[in-house]
Amino acid sequence: MKTFTEYQKTFATNTGNASITASSTNVYDNTTWGIKMICDSIRYLATKFYLNEVPYIVPGGTITNTNNYALPSDFEQMVNVTIQVGNILYQPKESPSKKHFDLLNIIPFYNDYSQYWFIFNNKLYLYPIPASSSNVITINYKKRIVDIAMDDVTEVTSSTTVSATNGNATITAAGGTPFAKWMAINGWIRIPFSATDAQSGDNQWYKIDSVQSATSLTLKNQYTGVNVTGAKFTIGDVPILPEDYQDLPLYRACRIYFTTRVPDPNKAKEFAALYNEGYAELNAKYGAKDSSPVLEDTEATVYNPNLFPRNLG
Repeated sequence: MKTFTEYQKTFATNTGNASITASSTNVYDNTTWGIKMICDSIRYLATKFYLNEVPYIVPGGTITNTNNYALPSDFEQMVNVTIQVGNILYQPKESPSKKHFDLLNIIPFYNDYSQYWFIFNNKLYLYPIPASSSNVITINYKKRIVDIAMDDVTEVTSSTTVSATNGNATITAAGGTPFAKWMAINGWIRIPFSATDAQSGDNQWYKIDSVQSATSLTLKNQYTGVNVTGAKFTIGDVPILPEDYQDLPLYRACRIYFTTRVPDPNKAKEFAALYNEGYAELNAKYGAKDSSPVLEDTEATVYNPNLFPRNLG
């Protein structure tokens, strides 16, 4: 995993510039500028490959004779809308324009099976107007991405440690109060290997789901390492990108650095090649939004069973 701190250190190493003081000719110091470029790249890649796509269930569902519903606060772009009426999952189409949607609503029409949706003034509008309450509305959308910004958190004092139990999602801290609520936004935690069995984790990164208190947090998935007590740990601010492709924003930032701030065509070309190679692999793996269940006719030839049998022998 690439954490905020890891990006800072690696960018400084790759550019040979660990400056944290802005010069008179630059708006930002080098590490701050590098992180801005990295965050821009994370945002572009995540949006490009739908890695920031999440569902949102409208609280309470439909409301009788009400056609507008507030969008989630981090809404960026709609993917699709579904409305479940009984056992039927209905998917309305997007109205092509405000004019088209207004024409539909010249005369109010009420029906649970919505045909169109339209977004206006940060609200989702449905047509026809839902006739009954409590039908589930699910908004699948691309969320705005929060920039990584948190320095790695390790022991707050030399005696701060954590404990974890195999098959349990709870991590507890002792000897300090290292956990904070905002760690759950992009936070991941790792308990590293140790020469002491009781303190040795599995060195895997786990997504933090929630933080209950300054000494207790819950993982998204259960901890699968051996039981540990008194172990060291690292909590890092990690981007939304798949782990194998978290170097791409770094490569892009370095390419821009050697193209603009400190021009060096050879190094710019080197980082461009690394970025392009990784991007091609990312595109091959995540570029197709889905896999169509429809087979080409060359893959699923249909024979008339009334014709003479084939391949006898």
